Formats: sequence, structure tokens, C-alpha cells
Amino acid sequence: MVGSLRSGGTCKTDLVAWVAHRHPSLAILAHPTGDEDIFLQQRFPGRVFVHRDFLVAWEMARQAGFAAGVSDGGLQDPALDHCPAICLDLPRPPIRFRDLLPTGRYRELSPTPRTSLHRIRLDRDLDPRIRQDSLPPPGTRVVAATSIARPQAFFADLERHGLVVVERLGFADHARFCRKTVDWAMSRHPGIPWLVTAKDAARGELEILPTGSVAVERRLDPGPEMERMLDELAGSLSTLT
Repeated sequence: MVGSLRSGGTCKTDLVAWVAHRHPSLAILAHPTGDEDIFLQQRFPGRVFVHRDFLVAWEMARQAGFAAGVSDGGLQDPALDHCPAICLDLPRPPIRFRDLLPTGRYRELSPTPRTSLHRIRLDRDLDPRIRQDSLPPPGTRVVAATSIARPQAFFADLERHGLVVVERLGFADHARFCRKTVDWAMSRHPGIPWLVTAKDAARGELEILPTGSVAVERRLDPGPEMERMLDELAGSLSTLT
């Protein structure tokens, strides 16, 4: 499992994609969020199995011939307590109750004991970066829109790459863009390119944005030690029964 005790913005899906790319024998399990599952299906056709219940998704993968898999989430699902897990942490503690995942009775500050748990902190162990080749040149005026849990992190990343963000539109996590708000922003900034995340693009948001709008891609750069740990953990799945 690749999970987190925090709501969004912890690079779970990016890390799942990184592991899946390096280990093509693994199935990929995802919840039907309407963006993360589509994002993974576009990149790994035939390997992604989607269901609200990860055990059902795993049975689908098993029947398709997979012997092991990686899940995007599920850290707080008691049915998966026996699975090796990675917990992705943010550098700062949660501020609000809704910063914790998921909703309902499984909210907690610490994961329950399990076979193996590896904690990864984004500011120390992973280096998520926007791919420069997915951005316009520095100094370009842009409108940034996204439906992720921490939109301010996306806006700040764009500014760190030298872009001038003239309008910031943050919608609810996994939500479709509000067409009325988009039209309003387009009228305020005619001719300005729009930038969205790859997950927003997977949800089809580019279809309602101006021509020339682009999806910003992100890549992970685990250090050699972290890379070795992830490979060993993924490789060990073939020995589980």
C-alpha cells in the first residue's frame, strides 16, 4: 500500500506510478475518484483495477493473472492491515480535523500495526518536482486552476519556476471545475494560458479551458537509498502468499 494519514497533496499517486513503472508485473489498485484512477489508467492500460473496496479490486486483478499489486491508498483500511505499507508524511502536522484521512470512523493520527510500515517524509526523503518541459517560459503570465486538497502548493510551485500567476482558482478536491467561475476568469484574463495539474487533465478539465491550456506534469526523484528501499519492498511482494 502507498497511503497517507493526510488529505491530499502527499504524492501518493505519483509514487504509485513510479513504483508501477519500475515493476511492470504489479497490478495497480485504485478507488473510483474520477481523476487519480483515470490518471493511472491512461499511463498503465490493462493494469489498473478500480473499486471502492480494495479487496474487490484485488480479486479482479488476481483473476486477470496478477500475483501482487500496489494500491493508491488504503492505509487506514483494517482489511489491509496485513499488507506491507508506505506512509507518506507532510513536514507539518495537521491543522484541521479535515486534514486527516479518511472521513468516518477510520480517522486516526497513527496507522495501526501491520506487517511492515515504512514512513516517507516529502521534504526529506522524496523530491517531487514539476517537469520544466511541461511549463511555459519563466515570466509568462498564467491562470492556475486545480481541484486538489492543497491548491496553494501547486500555485507556489508555479511561482518558484518563475511564472506570474495572475489568477488562482482552487476548487474542492476531486471536484469538476465550476464553469461559471472559469468563464468569469477567462473574461478577466483573455488570451492568458491556463495551467492545471495532470490529475485535473485526467478528469477532462482542459476541454472547458482556452486553447493552449496545458497540464503540468510532475516527477519524483527518490535518492539512491530511498530508491533501493522502494525496489526491495516491491520486489518482496513476489514472495508473499
